[in-house]
Amino acid sequence: MKDILELLKNINKRIYLFFLFIVILLNFGIWKALKTNKEFIIKTGNLLLGSAWSFVFVIVLIISVLLLMKKSDRESNKYVHEHLFQPSKYETDGNIVNASFIKAYKNKGSNEIVGSIKVKINNLSEDKIDLIKGRVFFYKEKTRMKRIDFEIVDLNAGFSELIFFSHVNDDINYLLDWEFFELSIIELKRNQSVVTNKTYRSETLYKTNYFILNIDKFLDYRILGIRLKYNLAWIKRKLRTEIIPRITFLYKRKTYYLNSKPPFLKELFALLQRFIAFTIVYACVIFFIILIIYALYDIYSFINNMIKLWVPIVAAKI
Repeated sequence: MKDILELLKNINKRIYLFFLFIVILLNFGIWKALKTNKEFIIKTGNLLLGSAWSFVFVIVLIISVLLLMKKSDRESNKYVHEHLFQPSKYETDGNIVNASFIKAYKNKGSNEIVGSIKVKINNLSEDKIDLIKGRVFFYKEKTRMKRIDFEIVDLNAGFSELIFFSHVNDDINYLLDWEFFELSIIELKRNQSVVTNKTYRSETLYKTNYFILNIDKFLDYRILGIRLKYNLAWIKRKLRTEIIPRITFLYKRKTYYLNSKPPFLKELFALLQRFIAFTIVYACVIFFIILIIYALYDIYSFINNMIKLWVPIVAAKI
C-alpha cells in the first residue's frame, strides 16, 4: 500500500490526498462495522480470496515498476554526471617545457560536486631548469581572454609547477570559455644555455554543445504524457537500443544470399522459423497485456462487490 500511495503521490498530489482521505474514512467505518457484522466478514474473506492473485499480481507489478524507475533515475543521473563532470586535460606542444590545462571534479558531499581548474608548467626535459619566465594566454575567437604571468626557479626534471588554481564555479577567470591557449617563453635557462622568445600552442578546442542539443538523451521525466520525479532516460535508452533489438532479432532474417538464389527448402524453413518466433514473441506480449487487463478488471469487480456489501453498513456507522 505504501508503494501504491507513493506512485499516486508522484503522479498527482490531489489524487493522492483524495485517495488517502478515502482510505482513512473507509478504515474508520469498516473498523466500527466489523464489531457488529461478523457474517459480512466471511463474505468479504471469500471475495478477497477469489481476487487474491489479482491483488498480488498488481502489487508486485507496481513495486517492480517503482524499483525499475528508481534504478533508471540513479543510472540516468550517473550518466549526466559522467558527461557534465568528465575530467579533461589539454596541453601545448613543446620538447623542453609545455603548459597544461586540467579540469577535474570530486564529490564533496552526497549531492555536491566541486570542480577545479589548474594550469601547470611541466619540465619535459631530463635536466633541471634553473629559470623560466613567461606567460600563458587563453584565446577565444582571436580575442585574448586571460593572461597568466609566471616565473619559476629550480624546476627539476619531470616535475611540474602549479601557476594557477581556481574553482569551476568561479567564471570570472574566463577559463571555462576558451578555444586554445599558448605558452610564451620570455627566458629559459638550463645547463648554461638560454632560450628566449619561444611560443607553444595547444590544439583548438571545439565545443559541440552535445548535452544541450541532445537533452532528451539525458533528462526524461515523462511516461505516457505523465511527469514523474524519476529520470527515465536510462530505461528508455535500454529499451530502444538493447531490449527491443534483442527481441526483434529473434524473428528477423539472419541469412542473406548475394549473387545467387537461396535454396527453396532452406529459405522456406527459415521463413517458418521466423514466423514461429514472431508468433511466440507477440503471443507473450498479448498474453501479458490481457493478464494485466484481467487482473485490473478482477480488482474492479472486487471493489464493486465490496461497495455493494459494505457501503450501506459503513454509512450507517459513520
